[in-house]
Amino acid sequence: MTYFDHIVARVMLQARLPGNRRRREVERELRAHLDDLAEEMRSQGYDDEAAARIARMRFGEPREIAAAFASVYGPERWARRILQSTLLFAASSIAVALVVGTVQSLAAMCMAAPVLSILRDIHQESFGFGAITAGYCSLYAGERLFPGSLARAALPCVTLGLCLAALFAWLVPQQAALPLVAFACAASARLLQRLEIPFLWFAGTALPLLIAWVMIGRLIPCREFPWLVWPGLTISCKALREIVRLFERVFGADFA
Repeated sequence: MTYFDHIVARVMLQARLPGNRRRREVERELRAHLDDLAEEMRSQGYDDEAAARIARMRFGEPREIAAAFASVYGPERWARRILQSTLLFAASSIAVALVVGTVQSLAAMCMAAPVLSILRDIHQESFGFGAITAGYCSLYAGERLFPGSLARAALPCVTLGLCLAALFAWLVPQQAALPLVAFACAASARLLQRLEIPFLWFAGTALPLLIAWVMIGRLIPCREFPWLVWPGLTISCKALREIVRLFERVFGADFA
């Protein structure tokens, strides 16, 4: 790596530019600017070492230049993050609905019950679908915002959980327990998935569900197969993990 390469790398590392194309454009412009400065110095009779040193002085402090880029492209960066986060939440919600719906449909067929019966309370179950997605994605968002602190990473999740508790208590007070437990299970599963220990995260969905069952009792009516809650939650969290991995491969650089 040349001296100019090192300067450009420092700027790009701290500039937090949105999108790979934008980063490539700015990187080319910075290299061209440094080359032009050095060529100007050489045309005035300076040798290569002196020309590089003077070009570096005229270029400025990399940290200040990076801060200027971060400020200029800040609105664009946040707009991209909001759009990408919306896409992530939408894809995750659809995945959760498909997983839980499939599990319930299979159970209905095994129990010789009408498959369409699972749609009877779909308006109430939609709260649970959203809670699973919110619990998982809010902790993931905290990980990206505060990668160096688990306590701070959990803050968005805890805050959202308290807000949802108040919202569900107001909108569906009789059915508020299940979506809140689903939220806790999804967040707990995401937390244990960070450890990269095979199958340990299964406890993330099982433990909050078991605690709630002991303290509160049945979370759903018996006719709706309570034993299906844990498989539906667990498979949903597995699907969300794969969606997050795909999201990071496609958009991860924008969150660096």
